[in-house]
Amino acid sequence: MYLTKATMRQSVQAAKEFLSIQSNGPYASHQLIWTLFESTQEDRSFLFREETTASGQAEFYILSDSKPLQDSPILAVQSKPFSPYLEAGMRLAFRLRVNPTVTTKNEDGKQKRHDVMMHAKHIAKESGEQDPQAIKDAMECAAKRWICHAERLHGWGISLDVEPEVENYTQHRSKKGNSQAIRFSSVDYQGLLTVQDPERFLNQLSRGFGHAKGFGCGLMLIKKVG
Repeated sequence: MYLTKATMRQSVQAAKEFLSIQSNGPYASHQLIWTLFESTQEDRSFLFREETTASGQAEFYILSDSKPLQDSPILAVQSKPFSPYLEAGMRLAFRLRVNPTVTTKNEDGKQKRHDVMMHAKHIAKESGEQDPQAIKDAMECAAKRWICHAERLHGWGISLDVEPEVENYTQHRSKKGNSQAIRFSSVDYQGLLTVQDPERFLNQLSRGFGHAKGFGCGLMLIKKVG
């Protein structure tokens, strides 16, 4: 695998692409990153996370199976091999942007997927809660319950040292071609984890976490701590 940092160049062409990202959202970002890989590849598999620099430009962290091109006219690319040494008991600081969802069934038994935080907001209001801070707290608690779910963490091969911090909650609207706008949400977490099953965790890192991976969710950034 390769971990890449790609920053938009200061050029007219890059400025046009940035405007496209602003108007079309994460799908435009995905399409831009797609151009960094060989056009002959049938499966240009990657995860990405978009940030904004101090100057207001888009910046991307990308995890991919193959090495991105180095001569993009729009993005300045810095890549390095990513093959972290992991062992059971290792503690890591992490940052994760993910699309947490919960599935419910209606009266007909049909399943429907919901944004975890908006679902919590709906339940709070339905129960009669009107205090904005109480509703906000209920939404944040739902987000934390999602990532702290024991079965989910076991599947990821990790445990959490402490309850992670919810840094940000964002609702996105992205347009894919001429199709209807795609709506989804993302939650930014940061915290500390302990590796329980290195092989399982590394496999999950490469595949990504949660849904909406094609829209900038699912990439976990890790750093070893003492």
